[in-house]
Amino acid sequence: MSMQRPPAARPEGLRERKRRATENAIELAAVELALEKGFALVTVAEICERAKVSRSTFFNYMPNRDAAIMGRPIALVPRDIAFALLDGAENDVPLGLLRITVASIGHNGVNAPVAAGRRRLAMEQPDAARLQHTTLGDLRTALLALTLEWLGARPDRRALPNIAVQREARLLVGIAGTAAEVLIEEWADADGELQISEQSFHTAIAELGAVLHRA
Repeated sequence: MSMQRPPAARPEGLRERKRRATENAIELAAVELALEKGFALVTVAEICERAKVSRSTFFNYMPNRDAAIMGRPIALVPRDIAFALLDGAENDVPLGLLRITVASIGHNGVNAPVAAGRRRLAMEQPDAARLQHTTLGDLRTALLALTLEWLGARPDRRALPNIAVQREARLLVGIAGTAAEVLIEEWADADGELQISEQSFHTAIAELGAVLHRA
């Protein structure tokens, strides 16, 4: 498996690495407890105890209990930064959307045990699945609105100028989302701490194209 650092992510210093380690500890503790006890029964106090962090530290990292278990909602970077990332993607809009997502998260690290645990939670526990669906749906909605705005402001960058711009935006976000789902499965089957890979993203899109061509 090839893992690399995308251009949208800053190199991590010691402070960032320590912050990621604390974040990983909180998320892994939350996921483990949800798998053991059930999503609805986990408390912030229990997460703090297992992760060995204070309550104040927990809320410095997480907005609430649900985010620790299934992932924080992602607020997109400001419009000018998002547009710059799309402009710099050399007409590869799905890649630009990946870079925007990474920049919005603030790092490109992925903890494989957390990813695997969340996949299992979504498969086994309906409450967790609904939360994951809502979080990812909100991200897709935000990316769709951004893509639509960007295409409207950059008509020369459109690949399908003869169809409605809304349709092209949905196709682009759908491609990016499908490739990201493939990567999420890849992460859940890996080990340790990974980095989001643009090479793997391109591979997933190429495979999607091959499947569509055969169909």
